[in-house]
Amino acid sequence: MERLKSQSNFDYDLSRGTILNSPRFSKFNIKDAEIPSDIKKKIVSYVTNIDNNFKEGYGLYLYSRTPGSGKTTVMSLLLRSLMEHGFRVYCDSLIEIKTKLKKEFDSQERLLLDLMKNIDILAIDDIGSEVMSNWLEEVFKELLDHRYNQQKPTIFTSNVQIENLPFVDKSRDRLREISIVIKFPEKSLRKSLDI
Repeated sequence: MERLKSQSNFDYDLSRGTILNSPRFSKFNIKDAEIPSDIKKKIVSYVTNIDNNFKEGYGLYLYSRTPGSGKTTVMSLLLRSLMEHGFRVYCDSLIEIKTKLKKEFDSQERLLLDLMKNIDILAIDDIGSEVMSNWLEEVFKELLDHRYNQQKPTIFTSNVQIENLPFVDKSRDRLREISIVIKFPEKSLRKSLDI
């Protein structure tokens, strides 16, 4: 896949959503961050093999029940690395996405949904913590189906295993099919990560 590597693209992606905008992640890079070595190997391997992962449409599902275990931090470091490789990225929490989509749908627009469907790499933080209304479930299914069919990777963080997500079976099956699952430790790493 041909990718554009320009600072203006990088800056544009950093200004989208709320997570990558956070200054707390700008002091790290994926190779130097103090994260468990087994997780670091898997993340670095994902980036190293990104062209193949992209061709297959494989994203990541990062989870542990423990808040502060490093899921969002590692996701942010990963996304910054992918942006440096020229991929376009959109990242936000599910609750923020839900709020923004609701406003758009109320005004008959679908700009954000179209962006999320077609961006190179979509990252959704903290799925499974939000109650899935029928409307949100339908939107989520539409989004997942489109990205699945276009083989575009999606990265998720969650406090629950895929099997325990409050989604319909079809959505859980689709998530399993498109995700490389990485289990994070059941302990807080906030102190060691200095965040």
